[in-house]
Amino acid sequence: MAANIPLTRLWRLLTSLKLAIVLASTATVLIMAGSVLMPFNPAVFANLDSMILSRWMQSTGSSALALSWWLPLAGSLLLLLWLNTLCCFLDWLIHLRSRWRKAGEYLLHLGFVLFLSAYIWGSLAGFRQEGQQVFVGQTAPTPRPGLFVRVDRLEPLYNSQGRPMDMLTGLTLLVGDGVVASVEARANHPLLWRGMVILPTSMGEGWVRSPNRGPQRLPYSVLTINYDPGARLAAAGGIAMTLGVLLALGSFYRKRARGERPEIS
Repeated sequence: MAANIPLTRLWRLLTSLKLAIVLASTATVLIMAGSVLMPFNPAVFANLDSMILSRWMQSTGSSALALSWWLPLAGSLLLLLWLNTLCCFLDWLIHLRSRWRKAGEYLLHLGFVLFLSAYIWGSLAGFRQEGQQVFVGQTAPTPRPGLFVRVDRLEPLYNSQGRPMDMLTGLTLLVGDGVVASVEARANHPLLWRGMVILPTSMGEGWVRSPNRGPQRLPYSVLTINYDPGARLAAAGGIAMTLGVLLALGSFYRKRARGERPEIS
């Protein structure tokens, strides 16, 4: 019996609302304070958005800990908040019979857990790659093993004054020799496949040496290739949070109609 007392106290701590407030507030203050450093230190933070956080910490953040120390600390606080929120959701499931009316609130908990889980998954297993140059007709490997991208054609789109406004880029994604996705990509319309996002950002021309025809000048597309394995999990989190908000609002107005809640002035 005595052995269960420390576990009970630990569980109460992990499901504590006060702990959630302290963790969320401290992480928010740290992130706000750290973000003030970013505009004044572009040499350190300029490429933060161009790669996943774990790789940025390994390549850049670890060599500038005097400026980046707040990021791992804020991340640790968010992980603790994730654990706190998960325990609160599990505690609700354990007492579901008596707490089912609070489903909306706890769906918000679940949504947060899924969102943060998706971000952690993407930071550990995802990647971001910019400036991948692929000539028309060429097949190039992506950073994800076994996946290749081919540029089938390029077609610039001009306005009435002859200025380039957009470009159509025929993209094909292959696993080995098998085609798994094909699209006419353009601005804001990338190739999407299972967390993979391939977007043409610019184009140009360059020389390519062909064994049969010798050097050739061919057009090429410059691609940005991102992969986020947690994209579907994040979408599930968004659905859970949306349902949670709707249920919580419905519960609030239903109780107010019965006189259980005060009117909003």
